[in-house]
Amino acid sequence: MRSAYVRLPGHPDAVCDIVAETIVDEYLRRDSTARVRLSVAGGRGALFISGDVKSFADFDVSALILRTLGTLGVMEDIEPFVSLEPVTPEQSAWLNQGVALPVSVIGYATNESDDFLPVSVSLAIRIAKRLEELRISDEGWYWLGPDGAVVIVADKRMPSRATIAIETGTKDLDAVRDAVMHMVQAVSPEITVITNPLGVNEARGIARVMGASGAHTAMYGDNMPGIPSCVGVEPFHPAKGGSWLARAAARSLVIRGASAAFVQCVYEPGERFPARIRARDDRGRNLTAEIPAADLSLDRIMNEWWRPGLGIDATRWGFVGEPGFPWETESKS
Repeated sequence: MRSAYVRLPGHPDAVCDIVAETIVDEYLRRDSTARVRLSVAGGRGALFISGDVKSFADFDVSALILRTLGTLGVMEDIEPFVSLEPVTPEQSAWLNQGVALPVSVIGYATNESDDFLPVSVSLAIRIAKRLEELRISDEGWYWLGPDGAVVIVADKRMPSRATIAIETGTKDLDAVRDAVMHMVQAVSPEITVITNPLGVNEARGIARVMGASGAHTAMYGDNMPGIPSCVGVEPFHPAKGGSWLARAAARSLVIRGASAAFVQCVYEPGERFPARIRARDDRGRNLTAEIPAADLSLDRIMNEWWRPGLGIDATRWGFVGEPGFPWETESKS
């Protein structure tokens, strides 16, 4: 049995992630040499942003946060408390090195679905995206709030149950459950749908529930190891950029014939190439020699891949499976 968990962008943890990435992106947009280490946490009217920054960029972080909350459907009053401090000379050397200790990242891909993800993860993302699309564009779903999460449980790889927790406003719970069931079964006809199993959930969101950045690391579902937190750091940080590169490498191995591929890389402090690489397919065969070292260089992130907003987009639904991302562009020929 395998499961996958995907949050809607208005989920309190997702809000904290997107706020963190928006701040990092703004620093990099103004200063491509910026180094940022920050975290976001809070709820119930307050949001706390803290971290270290090395950059000459200067902007109104609080105003940026409030604009970002508005785009996520958070209309309640939230007061940001910002403590982003310039680093000391000692910290500056550490930030320039990227990390103080080795960082291990993983990448995974499988031919179970068209987006090279486990079917449970792929379905959870599709359902979550569909809910957000209905919330924004369908008048009949006026009652649907921005906070929500989707959990898919799969038996023998086939999704069998979807458990969905969403904000319903004052909409009758039976009507909500009926609408969600029909929506989900239009995507996956055989699946059992459970909506708000604890009952009425009129209003949640970060105005009423606490959240924190960096909480979601199980990008490939619960049957795979989690990745290090990719949130609140610049894209060429090995935890973030390394995870993107490892996903691209695993995906490439599947395109070349593996049924599934697992890639693990260890980046040492200050190094742009991984010190150790391990790649296996689902049969345990060693595929490490099939990955060119240049494909896992962190220099690719800023030299080839980075664009304004990339980190934000990669956080909204997770960085895996999105066809517009640079590490997701290679296709089967």
